[in-house]
Amino acid sequence: MTLIPNFPQELLDEHKRWHHDRHSVNMTQPPSGYGQDFLTFHRRFIGKALDWYRKQGLDPRLVEPWPSVPEPIRQASCYDQRAEWRILHQPETFRSSDELGRFIESSGIHGCIHQEAAALYGDDEINDFDWAPRNTVFYNIHGMIDNWWRNWEGLGRFGEGMPYWSGKFLKEDGELLRYESAGRSWWLGRAESGGGAERVEWGAVGDSASFGEMADGRPFRIWDTDGDGRLEIVFREPATGDWWEGALRSGRLIWSRIALERIGEPLQRTDSFQANPARKRKTST
Repeated sequence: MTLIPNFPQELLDEHKRWHHDRHSVNMTQPPSGYGQDFLTFHRRFIGKALDWYRKQGLDPRLVEPWPSVPEPIRQASCYDQRAEWRILHQPETFRSSDELGRFIESSGIHGCIHQEAAALYGDDEINDFDWAPRNTVFYNIHGMIDNWWRNWEGLGRFGEGMPYWSGKFLKEDGELLRYESAGRSWWLGRAESGGGAERVEWGAVGDSASFGEMADGRPFRIWDTDGDGRLEIVFREPATGDWWEGALRSGRLIWSRIALERIGEPLQRTDSFQANPARKRKTST
């Protein structure tokens, strides 16, 4: 049973309004801005909905993001595995979050996942935008899509000239991690309220000077590599080819060398293998 008991009607209405207000959008060619809107809305929405979910004492394991699309869905005729490969392994080919979001829609992946998940779990509500948010599978799907966006944010933020990332790096959601090229230093920011205004308080958490300039196009991701609910920095050092992970522990950025393992290839691969930072093991610290 995937239905969430007593799910708030106001949250259902919020999700319904967002989709109904955009019902005339041509999903094969979404307009500029739609992709950013799609990703931003759903990140905020699942954040609010899961905050309510946790307060009800419900099982958090049921709403965890899928680590990957279930194979029965990947084998469906509507599923574009080559599009999936680009999203997962070539995020740097998307010039912006908006382009990524529009591609997720225009490739048909988002719609196909909902459609085939409804068939897989025998629950039509998963494919009905009016009702899907009261189903745990909705959060499996959109948590995974949000992780696709976080995967892009790793390198894409450098491309946009905005090297900062939002998420839970140390204690809570909504933290900001910022990289400063001048000193190759890392800063953690948290929103603080006071005097009727909200501000961000920044604190230095470490540096990466020994690894060279991060914004040089090297493979780079922001990802929860160990499944502890906190985001880490993962990159490959060009000089040695080694992969490294940076994790915030007790307020300091700790670097560890990691080894990546081949975990599979797409049905039709058209370019060289690239390591997947979602599967790793530490080799030294």
